[in-house]
Amino acid sequence: MPANDAAPESSRPFDLIAFDLDGTVFASPNNQLVSPRVYAAFQAAHDSGALVAVASGRPLWMIGEQIPEAPWLDYAITCNGARVVGTRRSDLDFSHSIPRPLAEKLLALITEYGGTGSIHTDVESLMEKRHCEKIAQDLAERDAKTDDAAARSGSPASNEGRGNPIDAVLSLFSGSGVDSMLDAFLARPTQQLDKVDCTMPSSESADKLIAKLTELGGIGIARMDAKTPEFTSSAASKGAALVELCRRLGIVPSRAVAFGDSGNDLSMCGRGITFVAMGNATAEVKAAADDQTDTVWEDGVATWLEPRLGISAPEASA
Repeated sequence: MPANDAAPESSRPFDLIAFDLDGTVFASPNNQLVSPRVYAAFQAAHDSGALVAVASGRPLWMIGEQIPEAPWLDYAITCNGARVVGTRRSDLDFSHSIPRPLAEKLLALITEYGGTGSIHTDVESLMEKRHCEKIAQDLAERDAKTDDAAARSGSPASNEGRGNPIDAVLSLFSGSGVDSMLDAFLARPTQQLDKVDCTMPSSESADKLIAKLTELGGIGIARMDAKTPEFTSSAASKGAALVELCRRLGIVPSRAVAFGDSGNDLSMCGRGITFVAMGNATAEVKAAADDQTDTVWEDGVATWLEPRLGISAPEASA
């Protein structure tokens, strides 16, 4: 029985709404805020009795301050499904971390194949300084695109997080800088590894690493682009976590809807859940989706939810 029973099931279009962050409700990683229109849509869905869950590749401490404190948020699917926590109740918390021996092999192989990355454990994020520099470069390029798209859609773009590259990234993502993620993990023998974000020097080196890890087994892989894989336990994915959450809550997957835009959202497709691709989603995600909405800069999550909830867009403030 869904926990949020504010309204009878028959009067609401779905029982559970899940949403990705970057590119879905965050127009830029530098601006970790949900727009007022999307915020209002989530509140209306929650008021109708639906449960609301964030489904992110980030750990809980990286999703910003606004979302965890939102009165409509019930669950957080984090680290690509490696860890699920209730924001109001803890009886449904569950996790699928990478076993330590396998985690150590994974980190050693990333280093061997020339990669750099960040690790997210059960208690902290450890980010290689070389990886921070690469993230800063990617954010600057993404911001340039966001500025153009925001100008077209009338939405403000963020100017935050620009400065010293390493310090800016560590501050933005609440991480600790390290020289080697493998050495840092070995120095923390009690921590569990939930997820690794990785950047490889080329698509070829990424292919070789992924082939080796596939041969090794036990590692789940989500590819954000040709050179940027993300790794979890093979038991973990956003889709698997969402289905498991539905099962534990007694919700039929067909009564759930999920929004996403990139490679780590693909696992939410084909599981009986209605998956909605953002207008700015990759071609692969759009092709796999059940439906498509407007872009993140056009508040696509809200424009899809509003007619189904029978609500109007809030009036813009003067």
